[in-house]
Amino acid sequence: MNRQSVTRHANIRKHAPQFARGFTLIEMAIVLLIIGLALGMILNLTGGLMDAQKRKAVRIGLDTVDIALANFVAVNKRLPCPANGSIASGALNAGVETLQVGSGLCNPANQSNGVLPWVTLGISENDALDPWNGRITYRVQPALASNLLRLMNMSWCDPAGIAATGAGGICNTSCTGSACTSPSNFLANKGLDVWNGAPDPANVAGWATRGNNPASGTGAAYVMISHGPSGTGAYNNGGVLQPGTVLAGSNETPNLNNQAIAIPSALATTYRDARLNDNPAPPIVPPLPPQPGYHFDDYLSHPSIVQVLNKASLGPRAH
Repeated sequence: MNRQSVTRHANIRKHAPQFARGFTLIEMAIVLLIIGLALGMILNLTGGLMDAQKRKAVRIGLDTVDIALANFVAVNKRLPCPANGSIASGALNAGVETLQVGSGLCNPANQSNGVLPWVTLGISENDALDPWNGRITYRVQPALASNLLRLMNMSWCDPAGIAATGAGGICNTSCTGSACTSPSNFLANKGLDVWNGAPDPANVAGWATRGNNPASGTGAAYVMISHGPSGTGAYNNGGVLQPGTVLAGSNETPNLNNQAIAIPSALATTYRDARLNDNPAPPIVPPLPPQPGYHFDDYLSHPSIVQVLNKASLGPRAH
């Protein structure tokens, strides 16, 4: 090989591409760690956004059903009875109210498995589910759902009236002025109890000033309950009651399905609409485990009787 050839081969070797050395195990571990952290942040952000969307959707869903219930009242002068939540979708009587036509009573009268009667209301089954696919629990004082009493009508109650209710607890009809039933007389002891449950279940003074109190004429026309992300106490569309852990004495205890209707004016069984909370109140500070009385992830709707009747254009009026 001549000198020129040797020089040319040397130049080729000099300018040939240099292949990068491989990653060490430590470098690969660092890269994987960074990728994992990035994915974790993305998943947490996505999960948080989805959770926020579901929490917004549950309020919209409850508001939508409130309108459907008011429309039912406008036509029927009563509220619907609950449907039997233990009946699977597609089975006979799924989504149909449990009204005994002859007696005018809800069956079962204690509504221990009552959910929204979507068929009776003329809404879709999806409208009766919350964003976590639990059926929305529905409770109503049986008298307000009676097809014989037709109590959801205050159009013959007069704000200037002072008379007592007529037979069966209805507003006196064909009356004028003070001879008409007063709204307060009509509303007394009607509806359901709902308490905000704060700051703790033993706060009797706070319970005495609750927003929905039948004794003071502010009873809830009905109570709808989404059992929240945990789903504890909700029926799914297969008619199965969802399990879960609720600490004894929790604010959620009265809201759980598979139990009798809450007894008005009894603190221990008053429906709760507490703040969303899984931590104890001060002076107990997280990260201690949740304490009895504080766990709560339910969403409720519990308008007063007057609020529903005003939506249905059946509220009190001057005569």
